[in-house]
Amino acid sequence: MNINRKCFFLSFLFILFIGFGQPVLAQNTDKTQTGTASWYGTKYHGRKTSSGERYNKNEMTAAHNGLPFGTKVKVTNLTNNKSVIVRINDRGPFKGERIIDVSEAAARQLSFRGAGLSRVKVEVLGNSETQLVASNTKSEPDFYTIQKGSYTDYEYASKLRQQLKSFDKSVPVKLTEESINGKKIHRIKVGHFENKQEAEAFNELLEEEGLAGEVKEA
Repeated sequence: MNINRKCFFLSFLFILFIGFGQPVLAQNTDKTQTGTASWYGTKYHGRKTSSGERYNKNEMTAAHNGLPFGTKVKVTNLTNNKSVIVRINDRGPFKGERIIDVSEAAARQLSFRGAGLSRVKVEVLGNSETQLVASNTKSEPDFYTIQKGSYTDYEYASKLRQQLKSFDKSVPVKLTEESINGKKIHRIKVGHFENKQEAEAFNELLEEEGLAGEVKEA
């Protein structure tokens, strides 16, 4: 009888551990993932994504099965160290153990469009939901931009703007003109980022091409 009671007690403890311990262990709070990435393009161009948006193969977006819609992530191709920043607006991938499905434009910048698959690192930068909460606590939302520089030569500034635009067509690049002490100054500002972390991550990508500037609050 004592043996039966002991077995019952041990079995009860085991059930408690399995029943209540596993959900806690299943929660994943990591902001970095490593695994296989794929891409999707023309076949799905114009179709509705899981978020309700229309898929645009030329935009820097991606599908992910766990992150909230609107989350910005930095995807790095581990075979060549090229990186891009994409926004999650769809669900997938649904094949094998792939962790992210990027747009055709993103795959092209990561240089694995031809290969179809690549081993990548995915780093979470932020999401629209957290930005909404932050904006509700302030009178005005904060945005960040990258100021490349100030130039007196308009032609040089214009050429540099075109170079920055070709780096990532989805990121706006503004060329403004100011008058300081009677002299015309041309300033180049890159992007309109929702948080400083996202701006700094994109600036790191520009630094690899010798195009980095200074992150500033817009």
